[in-house]
Amino acid sequence: MSDGEEEFVDEIEGEDEGEGPAAIKKLREKLKKAVEEKQEYLEGWQRARADFANYKREEAGIHGGREEQTKADFIENLLPTLDAFEMALKHKPTDELQIVHKQLIDSLKKIGIEQFGVVGEVFDHNTHEALGQIESGEKVVEVMRSGYSIGNKIIRPAQVII
Repeated sequence: MSDGEEEFVDEIEGEDEGEGPAAIKKLREKLKKAVEEKQEYLEGWQRARADFANYKREEAGIHGGREEQTKADFIENLLPTLDAFEMALKHKPTDELQIVHKQLIDSLKKIGIEQFGVVGEVFDHNTHEALGQIESGEKVVEVMRSGYSIGNKIIRPAQVII
């Protein structure tokens, strides 16, 4: 026998030769019991593995939703400052202000926050709030206040004139 292998000697081996069929019957019963136990352990392991996979999936969903909500709350608190910045940019558009505004919007994009509401885009009642209508078309002609979203969730609709 090589190293690492163990020799299994059943207590039946030492018995008389005349008990052959009884010994085989006992061995078959033990084998059947061992196979049943193996199947029970395998099924238990598979259930535990599936439960763990489900747990991981649920936790990822909970934490992902929490992170998205935290970002949305942060932006909602920041919106008045963003609005004031954009209003200042409309009244006195300097190169410096435009650069800082672009950097701010790019930083928001990096964390998954998208700004929307652009002159020329098609009006969408799901993402825009119409404050007035100048022409009979469906295009945005002026953005009064930008809208923001995170993923598919609208944090605030854009206020526009169409």
